[in-house]
Amino acid sequence: MATAQNIVKPLEIQHPLIHARRSNKVINKDSIEALTPETDRKVTGTFVNIECPGQPAKICGKYYRGMEYFSKTFEDNERCTIPLSVARWINERTHYDQHSYILDEKGHSVKNPAPKPRYKFMAEF
Repeated sequence: MATAQNIVKPLEIQHPLIHARRSNKVINKDSIEALTPETDRKVTGTFVNIECPGQPAKICGKYYRGMEYFSKTFEDNERCTIPLSVARWINERTHYDQHSYILDEKGHSVKNPAPKPRYKFMAEF
């Protein structure tokens, strides 16, 4: 049997939860997300798999508004023509942080400050 002392009242919300409206303006005009179908061009180059040499790698995604979905499986050292946005994404955003067995004072593993690239696309302009 519940007594008046054991009943927990819900907290009253003093202000309604209002989410700030997101702006659709691109802040960094040199970013991949700032590209448009008119400014994105094709580049020719060589795909290199740094993480697992000799193995194929699948790259897929839609990197800016208005872009058609890109999906392709690259062979190591394959020469191909792809959009500039995909080439930039491969070179700038496909990396991993290398962990080490060295522990800090809290017992967490120390990350190497420089990210290690997974793939590279060497474009020829």
